Amino acid sequence: MILAGIDIGTNTLRLLIAEFSGDGIYRKVESGRYITRLGEGLSGTGRLKDEAMERALRVLKGFADKCSENDVDGIYAVATSAVREAVNGRDFIQEVKNKTGIDVNIISGDEEARITMLGVYPGLEITCKDVLMMDIGGGSTEFMLVSKGEIIFTVSTDIGVVRFTEQYIKSDPPGEQELELLGRVIEERLKKVVSKKGDLAGGVEFIGTAGTVTTLAAIDQMMRIYDSEKINGYRIKRDGVMKILKMIRSMTNKERKELPGVEEGREDIILAGAMVVYKVMELFGFDEMTVSDAGLREGLVTDLYKRLK
Repeated sequence: MILAGIDIGTNTLRLLIAEFSGDGIYRKVESGRYITRLGEGLSGTGRLKDEAMERALRVLKGFADKCSENDVDGIYAVATSAVREAVNGRDFIQEVKNKTGIDVNIISGDEEARITMLGVYPGLEITCKDVLMMDIGGGSTEFMLVSKGEIIFTVSTDIGVVRFTEQYIKSDPPGEQELELLGRVIEERLKKVVSKKGDLAGGVEFIGTAGTVTTLAAIDQMMRIYDSEKINGYRIKRDGVMKILKMIRSMTNKERKELPGVEEGREDIILAGAMVVYKVMELFGFDEMTVSDAGLREGLVTDLYKRLK
């Protein structure tokens, strides 16, 4: 059985085409990821921009072609924060259907967290019975506490690296007051996660996924060519995140783009992303984070396979 998962995110669109064997194990047939910045300007207008939708549609047409070429048996496509919030989000979904034939589901933050967990868990050697997982997106960030493979709670927040960059970083490079304000806002937004988690006992493993987290792992290794095998399972220290944060906060976007590990299109938002990661590690008391290269799109094909079976 060949299945496809499509993740329509605020910053990045991702595709995974996977062939499943009878035991539920899959091999990757095709994958792709493109930064389209679909949520560009959303925080100020509440709408998806025409040019941003056009960028996304071009990529989605390519994804539809890949699915057709590989004769997939099913497609599970979802849209997350940007489309959830935009007043014209459903219009965009209809346009996707009209121009590509792809049916897109707008999923909640809690459902996004659940499916992400399905994608992340099989690809890592979990050494602790309890795991706190964080999925940082362009428009929202989801947290989930997982115990022995079962979700104990999920929390979806409006912490998003595109959202916060547009709202709080106005200069290039940013000024100290901008960064101080951003730090305070992140801490404020994290309060409901801290209150929900209660007192995490020792031995909880902290796992991060999505573009911000994998970019920090790539920078930490000064990786000029992205290597998923060196990213997945990589453990980055809190001190390592702080070192990166100190390095990039005084850089311009152009300078960050030249930094090994930073893909084009992420140079302006990685600062906000690094600050989110550091604040989470600091507030939760984590000294290191395990990095997952898998995420929502891997969870989508897994979830679809289970439903079809």
